[in-house]
Amino acid sequence: MTLLKATKDGKATWRLLGPNGLPLDSFTAFADSLLRKHGFNTRNSYCRHLAIFYDYLFEYEAVLKAASPGEPLTRARLKSVLEAFDEYLVHGEDSGNEIAKLVSQSRPSTRYAAATSALMHAPLRKFLSLSEHIRQELQELSQLGMCTEGDVDTEPLLHDLHSKVPVTPSQHRAMTANSMISGVISGGPKFLKSTVLPTTSPQVSYDDSRAFPFDEIESFIKAQTTFRDKALYAFLAASGCRNHEGLQLLFDDLDISAGTVALRDPALRANHPSYLYLSPEERDLLAWKGRTTESTLLLEPFASMFFESLEHYMAKEYVPHGLHRFVFQYLKKGKEGRPYFLSSHNTRLEAFKRAAAVVGLEGVVSGPHSLRHAYGTYLLNYFPRLSGDYGLPIAFVQQLMGHAEEKSTLRYARYDKDLMQLELRHANAMVYNGAEPKSIDQLKLEALNAQVRKLQQQIGLTHA
Repeated sequence: MTLLKATKDGKATWRLLGPNGLPLDSFTAFADSLLRKHGFNTRNSYCRHLAIFYDYLFEYEAVLKAASPGEPLTRARLKSVLEAFDEYLVHGEDSGNEIAKLVSQSRPSTRYAAATSALMHAPLRKFLSLSEHIRQELQELSQLGMCTEGDVDTEPLLHDLHSKVPVTPSQHRAMTANSMISGVISGGPKFLKSTVLPTTSPQVSYDDSRAFPFDEIESFIKAQTTFRDKALYAFLAASGCRNHEGLQLLFDDLDISAGTVALRDPALRANHPSYLYLSPEERDLLAWKGRTTESTLLLEPFASMFFESLEHYMAKEYVPHGLHRFVFQYLKKGKEGRPYFLSSHNTRLEAFKRAAAVVGLEGVVSGPHSLRHAYGTYLLNYFPRLSGDYGLPIAFVQQLMGHAEEKSTLRYARYDKDLMQLELRHANAMVYNGAEPKSIDQLKLEALNAQVRKLQQQIGLTHA
């Protein structure tokens, strides 16, 4: 199988060549169906993941022909092959599933993590759903005499593909808590679409290395070899924005006199001259992940480092051209002035890792996204407040990071383990008090008194 990048209607798509070297029409139909609703990155990963499934399926067919010449690939067997895909991806030859083991002996499995396998099943389910829709359309055409009836299967491959199952009590509570629509439906939602080829995405513990060590960020920024990169990483650290949001900044988004920066969805200004300067294929690379707010809260000292580095970048490295208003541009000879977001992710990652190695963080931080984790964790734990407390409420952090849901924020902003240990030791000392443990009533009284003192202090600050 050979996966090739192609272009359709000015957007990147993919084609998969089968063993005979010809494009597989079913894959082409799937790839092109993603063009309207999905961005470049999603289309890329979906097509690559589905290509792995095709490879697995064709390999099984070849193994079956070699072991049992003339034996057809029946509907029941094909369903078993689909169900064994997760076992193949995760366990390979060590799987207890005979099909997964057989295919892996011929084409060894990469042995993906269970969470990755769960992600890889999303495009497979979408592909199967699209296939069923096409089968139904062809069936209607055959009934109208517009195609040969014998060419259309009268039964779906998976009968539970579009079926519905009753909502369980736990699902009902979760949906009501997380969805306004579910909360106002009379009696709540009753049914859900059944999950085809379900996989389990395990709950993994938070990896502390996701967050860039806060105290090392300033040194990391200074270790960059260009003012452009100093400005870029200072902005990522100051704003906590996603990497693509920073790379796609326009000068229109900066208010240097006020010291503020806005983050704007390219789709809301699709005919901006800077975007029209790009080719359709390049415009397709503009990314946006649904940030819910344009405003940013820029943290010091990184905000000052950003504006200072930006000034040096504009004076010493920036190439005035009048073609577009992207802030960050190529410095490489032959590409000077081109928008930097068009550069290779791997090239930018190499530069990031080189600077990380300079400050002794080689292998400790994975990439620019670690700065976003550091931002969220700092806001949640250490951000100084007018009340004298430290750390913002999670709802504030959610808004500043542009998340639609609190659970997304909690994947980035984690309560600092050291702080939690200090709080636990302090609490234990307060309860034990060096002699006998305090009663719950005593603790309640002390907690209420503490709240009263806090309110009195706030009232005093207001009057002052």
